[in-house]
Amino acid sequence: MFEHLTIPSTEKVRECVKSLLQFLQITAKISGAHTVEFYTQDVWKNHVAVSPESVLSVFSEQQKLQSGCKGAPDISKIFSKATEQLVDLEAFVEAAQYHSLINMGLCTQIEELLDAFATQTTEKPDKEIRTDQFMNDKKSHEVVIMAKLVEGIANYYQIKQVIDLGAGKGYLSSYLSMRYDLNVYGIDSSRTNTDGANERNRKLKKYWQVYKTNARTTSKAQKSDRKKERSLPTNACLDTNADQDVSGDRGADLREKMPSFSTLCVDDEISPISDSKDSSLCTPPVHNPDTVDSLLNACSFLEVLPAGAVELPPMSESVCKVLSQQEKERRKMENIKTKNLNESRVYSPLTSYVTAETQLHDLITDLEDSIMVGLHTCGDLAPNTLRIFVVKPEIKAVCSVGCCYHFLSEEFDSLEEDQTDRSWGFPMSQYLKEKGWHIGRNARMSACLALERVAVGQGLPTESLFCRAVLQVICKEVFGITQRSYSIVPHRENVMKIDQRVGKIFSKSSNFIDYVRKSLKKFGQDDSKLSDQEIMGYYEKYEPRRNELEAFNRLKVFLAPCIEALILLDRLCYLREQENIAWSGLVKLFDPVKSPRCYAVLSLKQP
Repeated sequence: MFEHLTIPSTEKVRECVKSLLQFLQITAKISGAHTVEFYTQDVWKNHVAVSPESVLSVFSEQQKLQSGCKGAPDISKIFSKATEQLVDLEAFVEAAQYHSLINMGLCTQIEELLDAFATQTTEKPDKEIRTDQFMNDKKSHEVVIMAKLVEGIANYYQIKQVIDLGAGKGYLSSYLSMRYDLNVYGIDSSRTNTDGANERNRKLKKYWQVYKTNARTTSKAQKSDRKKERSLPTNACLDTNADQDVSGDRGADLREKMPSFSTLCVDDEISPISDSKDSSLCTPPVHNPDTVDSLLNACSFLEVLPAGAVELPPMSESVCKVLSQQEKERRKMENIKTKNLNESRVYSPLTSYVTAETQLHDLITDLEDSIMVGLHTCGDLAPNTLRIFVVKPEIKAVCSVGCCYHFLSEEFDSLEEDQTDRSWGFPMSQYLKEKGWHIGRNARMSACLALERVAVGQGLPTESLFCRAVLQVICKEVFGITQRSYSIVPHRENVMKIDQRVGKIFSKSSNFIDYVRKSLKKFGQDDSKLSDQEIMGYYEKYEPRRNELEAFNRLKVFLAPCIEALILLDRLCYLREQENIAWSGLVKLFDPVKSPRCYAVLSLKQP
């Protein structure tokens, strides 16, 4: 199968990395600039010679963003050799597009993979789960696509066990177990997430139980109605108004017989269900025509659950109440075995902090041949997922979508406090290790930006960024507080200053004055040194220069796909350097507007 998949040579991957490094090196002054210090260090004047309006206009021209590149651009003319300022905006944009993954020609198409695994033949239209019933649109989009790919890999390897690292609330795990009947272990370092996932399991099982009970009641009622119809004389004429809409009455009957799904789902979570038999399990009928449609959609979701996915009600009512003690013990043991078997089909949330050295056998006692997955695994967890895949013979395949690049640890970053021997997040490949390359936190923050979202008017919190930059002017001029500085340069040239972080104060502030005072108190400063008028004076002074900040952030957004490409290509190079890998590639799984971190690192061992 692997020979039929498109696979760029390792040499081509390294050539792309080499070209990418050259581009990132010359644009480091932009990607590595800290927005906080934008006004205090006069970033726009020092680094950009074009007008802010010209930069902002590029984003208003959608065709320019999507035009792609005809050939390798000349990056030498982007910046002035005399002033080191950006002077050729068009060359900058073309080079940024050229060095993005989508234009490098290194990605394998998801359709090609699905065709290779023949997953499209396993789908049944009448068995689709309405995922929008229990997760939002973004998460539904991600889960359905990734689960389809994982199911195809599982079929190819004849594997039933999946390990989901960084499982979070268990959306992907629960979908894989319910939709494809896979035995999934969802591992997350947060006890809160694990407890939440267990609670979701319990509620899903309860809802399935209620659905089955009411379905049996409805079935009996329908049989009774059919018997009555058969007992009528053949010439009987029922009093029926031909103009009457009976669909509402039937909907009312259905509503009375089954619980409203809307009472069980709130936002993305299934709302609590009381353990009391006469509580929310028996909801009053809701006289809303839309409720029936919602309920039927819920039924279509529940019908795909595997037969043993939930606990069924005891059948003690249908057997003789007088049983011997020996028979009671025998039946008790059988019930325990059946329950354990049924529970194994619903995914198992586990709490553990996973590193490259984690022993899976200590977490999963019945570990067998498995697929390891991670949907938006944070920081170092994504590279550690790949390391576990390489060293564990039981893991036959890995599909990892990383996120939160700003949390990656870097081996050659002198800002890292812990310089002991450890598994670093970047670089992973020997190819980049030999170059001693590091990115820097500011640039990794830039990599988290979403070009496609910004292009359609989403994504950048311009007001909070502006307020933070003006706050820094106050901190420097009045209180002498400086901000940490990062850049993409070899680690020996890096410089560190004192770090001061505000956090999420802006969202909790009523206005700029409130924001400044709360921030100064967090820094341990006396905010009474400034009057409200003085604080607003700073805001009004820099308001005319707001467009400079917005334009500079657009330049950083253009570089985001390039920095992300370096991180992902490093992971691909690492996998290509291993001896026990049959195939490795990068796959664009998701719509980048819906899910900006849309690329998966996929790797397969020989069956």
